[in-house]
Amino acid sequence: MASRIISIGTAVPEYGTRQGAILGFMHDAYKDVAASRKLNTLFSYSGIDTRYSAIADFDNPEGEGRFFDKDYKASVDIRLAEYRRKALPLAMDAVDAGFRKLNSSVKDFGVTHLITVSCTGMYAPGIDAELIEQLELPSDIFRTCVNFMGCNAAFHALKIADMIVQSEVKAKVLIVCVELCTLHFQPKDSNDYLLSNTVFGDGAAAVVVTSGAYAEQKGLKGFNVNGFYSTLLHKGKNLMGWNITPVSFEMVLNAKIPDFIGEQMGSLLEQSSRKYNMDLTTVSGWAIHPGGKKILDTVQNKLQLDKEKTRYSYEVLQKYGNMSSPTILFVLQGLLQDYRKNETVFSIGFGPGISIETALLSYA
Repeated sequence: MASRIISIGTAVPEYGTRQGAILGFMHDAYKDVAASRKLNTLFSYSGIDTRYSAIADFDNPEGEGRFFDKDYKASVDIRLAEYRRKALPLAMDAVDAGFRKLNSSVKDFGVTHLITVSCTGMYAPGIDAELIEQLELPSDIFRTCVNFMGCNAAFHALKIADMIVQSEVKAKVLIVCVELCTLHFQPKDSNDYLLSNTVFGDGAAAVVVTSGAYAEQKGLKGFNVNGFYSTLLHKGKNLMGWNITPVSFEMVLNAKIPDFIGEQMGSLLEQSSRKYNMDLTTVSGWAIHPGGKKILDTVQNKLQLDKEKTRYSYEVLQKYGNMSSPTILFVLQGLLQDYRKNETVFSIGFGPGISIETALLSYA
C-alpha cells in the first residue's frame, strides 16, 4: 500500500513586508541608478505581494535590531550564527501547526523517523538534534538530513519517507523543511542577485508521512504517494546553484531558467507519463514550485493548463515569494485542504543541476 501524507503544517517568521517596502530597502542598499531601474522592472512583474524574513531589516532598515551593518553587509559566520538562532523556533512553529491538524501532540503520536531539510544554513550538531531535544523524541530515533539541494529538496525528503514507510509499515515519519533565504542578502549588482533579491523569502513546513494502512486504520485522509520521477539536466548546470563564499551563500539564478525549463516540459510530461503509466493530461490539480512568476507562466503555457489547476502555486508566490524547499509544501497544503477523493495531483519542483523532481499524488 502507498505511503500517505496525512498532515502538512507551515510557518513564516514574524517580519512580513510588502514588496513595495522591500523595493525601497533595495534602492537604499544598492545606491545605484542602473540597479534600481532593473529592480523596479523585476519587482513590478514579480507576482509577489508580501515576503517574510527572520530579520527586521527589510521593513525597518534604520531601526533597532538591524542585522546588516550600515553597508548592508555581514560575513558568512555571522549569517550562519543568526540561522542557528532563528531556524529552530520557526521549524517548531511548523511542526506545531502540523500536529494541531492531527489533534495530537508529537509525543502522543509517536514519531519514529525524522528527516530535516535546509540549504540556507548548516551546523553540527544540527537542527535535527535540536528538534529531537525540543520535541522530546527518542534519543535513538532514526534521523537524517537533506542539505544544500535547493528548492526541490522536499521531494528528496518525501522519497526517503516513502521508502521508509514501504519497508516499515508502522513507521511515522516527520519531515521538517526550514529556510532563511533572506539572511544571504547582498547588494550585489549582478543579474543573479537582482533576481534572487526580488523573489526569496523565509519559511518552514512540516510533513507527517505514514503507511496507507495506518492512515486507513485511524481514519486519516491525505495524499497517497503513488510515485516519483526525476531527471537531471546537465545542460543547465550553470544556470542555478549555491556557492559558499567568505561573505555568504552566493546564489546563482540565471534569467534563462524559465525558458530552459519550458523547453523540457514536453519531454518531462512524456517520460513521467510513461513512468506513472497514466495520461497526465487527466490530472485534476497541479502543484508547481513557484520559483518565480515567469517560471509558473512558462510551465502553465507549455503544459496548456487551466489557471484554476495552478492557482495554489500562484497564491503561494503572491503571499510568500519563493522560500526554497518549504515552498512546494505550502502549495500542497492548499491543495490538501481542497479535498477531492480519488482525484490526482501532479507536483513539479526545480533545483540546481538543473534537476526536475516530480511526484504523483492522489486524494485518499
